[in-house]
Amino acid sequence: MILLESLLKNIYRSFDFREEDDVYDRLTTSVSGDLLSKVYLQNRKSLVVTQAGGARARVSEINILDVQVSPSGGSPMGLAFHATWTAQGTVGHWGHIHTRKNQYEANILVEPVDGVWKITGLELLDEKRIDPYGKR
Repeated sequence: MILLESLLKNIYRSFDFREEDDVYDRLTTSVSGDLLSKVYLQNRKSLVVTQAGGARARVSEINILDVQVSPSGGSPMGLAFHATWTAQGTVGHWGHIHTRKNQYEANILVEPVDGVWKITGLELLDEKRIDPYGKR
């Protein structure tokens, strides 16, 4: 669970950087293969929309709610995670800040790449916004 939480935190923190090269470089510490380009390009696409309103999101807290781990059938040392987690942070735009909390469920493949654990596959199964101040 610590491995998955660390990798997810690194991904979210990558987008705290403003320069594209810095974002991409930081992502490479936790994501590999085709997924690296997909995560990066999806973020760039979302920034085009948010720049119009000046919105800027920053995730400050990740909580793993549930996780099952099994060996990956496709990789001798890979691990397959079925995980549910929340990401809480702030979205600032038009001069004020909102607290947001989203819950995700995904199948995540983690494998050693050049001696470092990285996410090499991600299938998002569910995403929903939840009240950050409500009960789970």
